[in-house]
Amino acid sequence: MTHSNTSELIRLGTLEIQATQYEEKPFSTPGTSSNSERKWISFDFVITGRQEYHDVTTLLYHPTVEVQVPERQLQFQAAVHNYFTSVPRLENENDTVDVHLELVETMPNA
Repeated sequence: MTHSNTSELIRLGTLEIQATQYEEKPFSTPGTSSNSERKWISFDFVITGRQEYHDVTTLLYHPTVEVQVPERQLQFQAAVHNYFTSVPRLENENDTVDVHLELVETMPNA
């Protein structure tokens, strides 16, 4: 398991996110063999303004997303495993929303 409190660049599709509280570990579905382990990552980030909020939430509604973590040389297709946000009160473009996101690598041909 890898855990980092420092800022980490993560690319979700074409979006670049400066993430904090990065964590990475193997993930397997109960009852499957250990050779079917996939990557699981979680991290926190901040969204600023309505447009960025719209861009991120639209991306999260896709079934899968291309994930890149350049500093860790990771690249894989992932599905959203879990996410939550602070209450979005985006009355102006400087308002922020805190996001926690967990992604799991998809199985080949999934």
